[in-house]
Amino acid sequence: MENGVNLYHNAAFLYDFDNRDIVQADIPFYLDYAAKYPGYILELACGTGRVSIALAQNGHKIFGLDLSDSMLEQFSAKLMSQPKTVQDNIWIEKHDMSSFQLDREFSLIIIPFRSFQCLTTEETQRSCLKCVHEHLRDDGVFIINTFRPYKKLDETWVYPEAVQWETVDEKTGNKIVKKHRGPRIDVANQIIYPEMIYQITEPEGQVFETRDPLELKYYYYDQLKDLLESSGFEIKEEFGYYDKRSIDDGGEFIFVCGKKQ
Repeated sequence: MENGVNLYHNAAFLYDFDNRDIVQADIPFYLDYAAKYPGYILELACGTGRVSIALAQNGHKIFGLDLSDSMLEQFSAKLMSQPKTVQDNIWIEKHDMSSFQLDREFSLIIIPFRSFQCLTTEETQRSCLKCVHEHLRDDGVFIINTFRPYKKLDETWVYPEAVQWETVDEKTGNKIVKKHRGPRIDVANQIIYPEMIYQITEPEGQVFETRDPLELKYYYYDQLKDLLESSGFEIKEEFGYYDKRSIDDGGEFIFVCGKKQ
């Protein structure tokens, strides 16, 4: 990921303008599990702190790790505007989620919003899960989320540029339109290569555009389940969305895991 892919070098400052339900629905879900498993929390691929800050605002102590300097800069800037009580609940550091060592165990470890899919090789996937296993308390839980393919993905999944969401920055009056496209897919290795496109239109009419490339591994149910179980985890619960609907009835794979005893 050091080649700039998946790091949001160009558009990290626009990331939090996403106004879709999916980036709000998961907060109550993680707050619920944070209450059920009190203790220190670890968020991998914490990004701009969307989840971490919400947890800290509710009194939880959380460590956030991310590899993107741009995302961590946004996280730090947001944190500065929070009360000291919230700031004191958060520690953030730059780390690769597939290779980290912290002198602490956690009662709850989370990889929200499909970030695990940024690891596109089996080596990095298993390395990440090994690190999670080593840092998870024996009575703790690990929550992982990926998207659920709505159909078998193949070459027909390549798609042209389309609008994903749009909003207005109330501070500047800028209109922000988020688009995305799928220029190619590696079916053999199950990797998609979406491009994130942000278009900014200023009140005077000037238009600016920035783009960031992604590489994401996609999983089918049995594949992700087998990967977790063969990495030393047992699946305690599984859901299809953050409202805890059946895993067969939603657009997500959400696995709540414990260590195999």
